[in-house]
Amino acid sequence: MNKFLSLSLLGATLAIVTACSPIAYETEPVTLETDEGDVICQLYDKKAVILDRAIHMPHVMHVAEADALCRAEGERQAKK
Repeated sequence: MNKFLSLSLLGATLAIVTACSPIAYETEPVTLETDEGDVICQLYDKKAVILDRAIHMPHVMHVAEADALCRAEGERQAKK
């Protein structure tokens, strides 16, 4: 019985995690031009701006800065 319960819980957990995958909300990547170089952003659904992130940035730019630019772009597009 314990093995059956464990497998059932594992299956339910995998189903929940798969259903919540952000891949389902991805849009086409967006390129932002900055003084340091281009930042390529992976934007998501307009209701999921918190997930927006940089997938490519100039070497001189910190990841947090690039991610912030992408979230700002996502918010800008959500307001359109």
